[in-house]
Amino acid sequence: MRRKVVLWGSNEKGGKILVALELLEKENVVDIYTFPESVATEAFYKEMSEKWKDDVEIEFPSGFTKVERKLSVSDSILPDEIRVDRPDLITRAQTEWHFVVLSSKLYGMYKAEIEELKEKIDNLTEYDNVLWDELRNFWNKVQDQVSEKNLFREHGASLREKANHLFDKLKEYKKSVEDEFETQSKKHFDTFRDELTNIEDKIEKGLGTTPLFEDLKKIQSKIKDIRFTKENRNELWKKIDEAFKKLKERRGSHSQQNNSNNLARLKARYEGLMGAIKKMQNSIDFDQRELDFQVKKVADSDGQLESQLRQAKIRMIEERLKSKNEKMDDMLKTKAEVEYKLEKEKKRSEKAEKMEEAKQVVKQKIANNISENSKEFEKISEKLEKAASEMPKQSKKESNFMVKISESMEQLVEDVVDTAKAIAEVAGEKLEALMDEAEKVAEKVEDKVEDVMDKAEDVMEDISDQVGEKIEDIKADLKEDSDDDLESDKDNDDIKEDKKEEPVA
Repeated sequence: MRRKVVLWGSNEKGGKILVALELLEKENVVDIYTFPESVATEAFYKEMSEKWKDDVEIEFPSGFTKVERKLSVSDSILPDEIRVDRPDLITRAQTEWHFVVLSSKLYGMYKAEIEELKEKIDNLTEYDNVLWDELRNFWNKVQDQVSEKNLFREHGASLREKANHLFDKLKEYKKSVEDEFETQSKKHFDTFRDELTNIEDKIEKGLGTTPLFEDLKKIQSKIKDIRFTKENRNELWKKIDEAFKKLKERRGSHSQQNNSNNLARLKARYEGLMGAIKKMQNSIDFDQRELDFQVKKVADSDGQLESQLRQAKIRMIEERLKSKNEKMDDMLKTKAEVEYKLEKEKKRSEKAEKMEEAKQVVKQKIANNISENSKEFEKISEKLEKAASEMPKQSKKESNFMVKISESMEQLVEDVVDTAKAIAEVAGEKLEALMDEAEKVAEKVEDKVEDVMDKAEDVMEDISDQVGEKIEDIKADLKEDSDDDLESDKDNDDIKEDKKEEPVA
C-alpha cells in the first residue's frame, strides 16, 4: 500500500499545479507539496510518478510549497484552496492511510511487547515455561492479525524473525531441562517397574489378592504425582493394567471383571471429559473477555476505519463463541449421560461384590453342616450294626428288619449329602431359594428318622421273649440316639432360621 500520491490540480486562483502527498504514518500527518506549472514540467511529473512514489529521492526544484496536515477520517486532508482533478484518489488514499496508521500503531505495540520479552529471556539462566507460554501466546496474536491482514507483510516478517530468535534461545534452555527430566523419569520408571515385577511374581505364586490389590493401588497413586515421559508413563500404566487384570481373574468371576473394567473405563472417560469441559470453558471465558473488550473499544474508536476494524473482530469472536458454546452444550449432555452410567455401574459393581461374599459364606455353612450331619449319621449306623451282631438267632423277619434299618440310615446319609451338595453348587445363582431348600433337607432328615424309629418300635413288639431283654436294650439305645438326632436336627433348624434372617446381598 503506497504512502505517496502524485496528481494534477489547481490553486485558489485557478492556476494549474502539481500536487504530491506523502504519509508520515508514525506522526499521523500528511505532507502536501505543490509545484506551480512553471516548474512542473512533463519530465518532472514523470520523475515524481516513477521514482519519488517508489521512495527514490529526487531533487525538488525551487518555488514549491509544503503544507503539513493532520490525518483525519472526517476532514479532508487537502486545504480548501487546493483542488485536484481526481478527488476520488484523495478520498481513497485518506481511507487507506488511516488503516495504515492503525496498522503501524499495532505493529509498534507488538514490537514493544516483543522487546520486553527479549529482555526477560536475555536475563534467563534456566528454562522458564511461563515465558515460553507468553512468547507462544504473543506469536499466536501476531499470526491472527497477519491472517486478518491487520498487519502488513513486512511488519509480520519482522516480528516473525524476532520471535523465532527468542524461541531458539528458549529451546536451548528447554533441551537441558528435558534431558534432566528424561533422566529422572527413567530413574523413577526403573523403581516402579521393579515393584510391579515383584507383585507379578507374587500373583503367579498365588499369594493373597487383597494385599496385592492394595499394593497396586498405592503404586498407582504414587505414579500420578510423579512426572514421567510419555513412553515411561504409558509402559507403567500398561504393566499396572496387566497386573490388575490377573488379580481380577483370580479374585472374581468373569462378570465381576467386566463390571470392574466398565467402571474403570467410565471413570477414565469421565475424567477426560471433565478436563475437556474445563479447557473449553476457559477458552469461552477468554473469547468473552475479548468480545467485551472490543465492544467497549468500539465506542472509543478513532474514526470509521478503526470502528469497522473492531466490528469485524467482534463478528469473528461472536462466531467463535457460538461454535464453542454449541460444543460445550454437547459436552455437558455427554457428561450427564456418563454420570448416569457411572452411578449405575458403581451400584452394579457393589452388588456383585456383596453377592460373591454371600456365596462364599453360604457355601461354607453348607459344607460345615454336611460334615456335622455325616458324623451323626455314621454314629447311628454303627450302633445299629453293633446291635444286629449281638442279637442271638433272630428270626428272618427280624434280620431283614435290621438290614433295612442299616440300609435306610446309609441311604439317608447319602441323600442328605447329595442334596446339600446340589444346593451348594447352585448357591451362586439361586441364593434366595437356598434357605428354602435347606429347610426341606432338614425336614426330610427328621421325617426319615421318625419313620425308621416307628418301624423299629412296631417290629420290636413282635420279637420273641428269648431276645426281649436284649431288644429292650437296643430299643433304649436307639431311642436315646434318635432323641439326640432329633435334638440335633432342631439345632440345625435354628441355624437355618438364623440363615433366613441374615441379609443376602
